Amino acid sequence: MGQNLPAPVCVKPAESKVRSIWTNKRLYIAAFLFFNVFINYTHRVTLSMAGPAIAKEFSWNPGTMGLIYSSYMWTYVFCITPWGTQADHIGTRRVNGISITMWSIAGVLTGAVTGFLSMMAARLVLGIGEAASFPTCGKVVRQWFPASERGLATAIFNSGTFAGPAVAAPAVAWLVLHSGWRMAFVITGATGLVWAALWMKYFDIPANCSWLPEAEREYILNGTGGAGKPAPKGTLRRLASRTTMWGLFLTQGCCAYTMFFYLLWLPSYFVQERHMDLMKASLFTAVPYLVASVLCVLIGNLSDRLLTHEGVRQGNRRRLLIVFILLSTMVVLTNVIANQYAMLVLVCASLTCISSALTLNIAMTSDLVWNSSMVGTALGISILGGIVFGIAAPIVTGFIVKSTGSFGYAFYVAGALLLCGVLSLLTMTRQPLSFDEVEEGN
Repeated sequence: MGQNLPAPVCVKPAESKVRSIWTNKRLYIAAFLFFNVFINYTHRVTLSMAGPAIAKEFSWNPGTMGLIYSSYMWTYVFCITPWGTQADHIGTRRVNGISITMWSIAGVLTGAVTGFLSMMAARLVLGIGEAASFPTCGKVVRQWFPASERGLATAIFNSGTFAGPAVAAPAVAWLVLHSGWRMAFVITGATGLVWAALWMKYFDIPANCSWLPEAEREYILNGTGGAGKPAPKGTLRRLASRTTMWGLFLTQGCCAYTMFFYLLWLPSYFVQERHMDLMKASLFTAVPYLVASVLCVLIGNLSDRLLTHEGVRQGNRRRLLIVFILLSTMVVLTNVIANQYAMLVLVCASLTCISSALTLNIAMTSDLVWNSSMVGTALGISILGGIVFGIAAPIVTGFIVKSTGSFGYAFYVAGALLLCGVLSLLTMTRQPLSFDEVEEGN
């Protein structure tokens, strides 16, 4: 019984000062990761907010818009695992610098498209660059944050997926109304170039980081095992041979379907089915994302506090993850609520649960991979599940709306997939992703 408890630790006075993320230098790394994802999702919501204006200019129907909304994920799906593998081999500094520069240029060029083919080209390049974001952020968490902080650090960066739309929805709506949708893409695209320049100037792994105090460096390296070694040969093949890896893949996909459904179609739902104007729709989109971005961090911190060191290694974050996926199924109630503000509360609650579930699944993937040099590849596979299902979300929704004239069945599809996510967790993720070689224990 005692084997499940962390060993007693004698905390030195110098070490006690570096135990909090909030008062130490690794907070800067958490902020970097947050803004990486924040900008990533600002780019995505720019299209959903500008969608009605784009559709009007080019005379595109909901089916065509569904293809446009999903198109960046067609390249994303092929690039996410290779980017994760490259993060393990050549490092997160170079991968993030290259990828965010690529997606930022694609975002700017979206403002210059002249029709369907040029729009598709811009979105496909955007997908190549954006595919690196989550595997590299997850890898950086493993490099910079001990296991006792992993849930919180993951929640901080993943909250950018919700803070981005919360801020961008009204801002982009204002830009579309006052400067046109093309300028909206130019402005949001350019922000990523600033991030890339700062990242290349200041980021490095803890062992080599020049601005990191020595006491904090020692604390991080002791808590992460260094996490700077290259991945062993055959990492992708070995991970892909495990049922646990595919359980994480399916769970991520079933949860991400609803997240992408909200991200890409929520403004149009408010305009078409709830008969709101664009500015009101942008605010009703922003509020749930703002709420989710805050509560997601608190829930990530809670998951760390509830776990022992051995519980982390055995994937016990799974229990809280199941709770939040089940709570997320309240999305189906959207169809029976007529009052706009009651519906807003429901979307806030559902999106908060989805954000927490995605955060916990990413953290649990890192927990279950005992060899830290394999984390980037594992996250690439896991998050690939989110993109595979994410590709389907806007297309399925677009054709449901086109054929029925309503979003009703789209909410039912999302709810059913969430239940499938719970099933995959219960049946497929019981064993750690450990292998025969000497494993790192953090």
